[in-house]
Amino acid sequence: MGAPFLPVRGILGSIYPEVNDDFRVFPDPFSGEELVVVKALRPDVTLVHGGQGDEAGNILIPRLADWPLAIRASRLVIATVEERLPGPLKEDADWRLIPAIHLSALVQCPGGAAPTGYPGYYGLDEEQIAVYLKSAKDPAAWDDYLQRYVFQEA
Repeated sequence: MGAPFLPVRGILGSIYPEVNDDFRVFPDPFSGEELVVVKALRPDVTLVHGGQGDEAGNILIPRLADWPLAIRASRLVIATVEERLPGPLKEDADWRLIPAIHLSALVQCPGGAAPTGYPGYYGLDEEQIAVYLKSAKDPAAWDDYLQRYVFQEA
């Protein structure tokens, strides 16, 4: 949107403004009501995982995802998808189309959201998430986890 900040409801009364300088309490210039304003994010890179991508570089993501905000704010967007189709893709009640003009790269990566689930493709792998969480507590275990599950060659 190009705005330096935006008002956000639902944060007033939380500790966010106390612990994060990007959140400030600000009076609404029209009503005087106190609101929380949040500094705009300008990520250098956004990584997004979609269900389908087409030959033109468009992708489909779940309609309820808030990825479109990050995609529009980011300078570079790399999209991975479960499957690549000839296209053209069309959005529907469950899937939102993200046009190729907003993407910098598109890569087919089946299982790219694992061990979390991806709607219409696979569910949550609770056993693998437990291994991940346990490994993340210890640097040596984390390094072993990365070698075994992330950096291994397919």
